[in-house]
Amino acid sequence: MEGYWDVVVSSLQDTCNANEANSFDPLELAPAEGKDAKLQNRDIVVKHKENLEKTKRILDTALINVNGLLSQAKVTGNEADDGSVGRRNKLKSQKFGRSYYQSPYNPSEPVVVGSEVAFKPKQKGAEWIQCEVLKVLNEIKFEVKDPEPDENNPNGQIFKCTWKEIILMPTAEDLVSLKNYPVGYRVLARYPETTTFYPAEVIGFKKDGTCRLKFEGEEEVGKETEVERKLVLPFPG
Repeated sequence: MEGYWDVVVSSLQDTCNANEANSFDPLELAPAEGKDAKLQNRDIVVKHKENLEKTKRILDTALINVNGLLSQAKVTGNEADDGSVGRRNKLKSQKFGRSYYQSPYNPSEPVVVGSEVAFKPKQKGAEWIQCEVLKVLNEIKFEVKDPEPDENNPNGQIFKCTWKEIILMPTAEDLVSLKNYPVGYRVLARYPETTTFYPAEVIGFKKDGTCRLKFEGEEEVGKETEVERKLVLPFPG
């Protein structure tokens, strides 16, 4: 798991530093006097809660990967005990990366082979498109594939990119703990029946997490579009 534990340790250190920077020391445990004091106390608690949720996601992912390695080791050990000739399979370390864009509304790691991402080609005027990670070259460099065929690439075009050119799309497990976007928040969302992401503004959300959006540049006045939460990403900036 080359580089993965460095990412885990670094992420945990970041959350610890964030909590230290937002210490509970100034928090008034007794009812605060004045609206400003109450808002300040609430903000401190909310920030701690967000950091704890991020820490839980990091540890849950690490636990899943450790259990996977232990399962593979058990299988390999059983094969050796059976005396099978020629079976010299070794555990292959899986590389992990991360996206440059961090947000409390979207995970930025771990990026692994098979992860779905929004990717922006280097060409001038290119839009963000949905791709799949084929290779994790190192923590911040990847190889991704556009599944949509074209004249020159019937099986889809392959790109090499860096962590600033991708945004990780959340998995089903991520969605359980992700916060809903605030109304008015600017996002990058996949337009229905396409694989392209466009800027949009959040105007609400449904109980199942589906986002109600107003896409920028929409010709129809007052048009509202519902987009699955997984396909709505924070606007990169």
